[in-house]
Amino acid sequence: MIRRYVAGETFKRMGMQLGYSPSTIRNYLRSAGIELRDTHGRER
Repeated sequence: MIRRYVAGETFKRMGMQLGYSPSTIRNYLRSAGIELRDTHGRER
């Protein structure tokens, strides 16, 4: 999941492909210490 997110994939797309909600993907990445992008794909 982390590699996919870092490569630019969205929460929504990963969730659809992996069978999780976008919020579950987001929570997992945050708990892993990954810096999240803003809604336009830019780093915060």
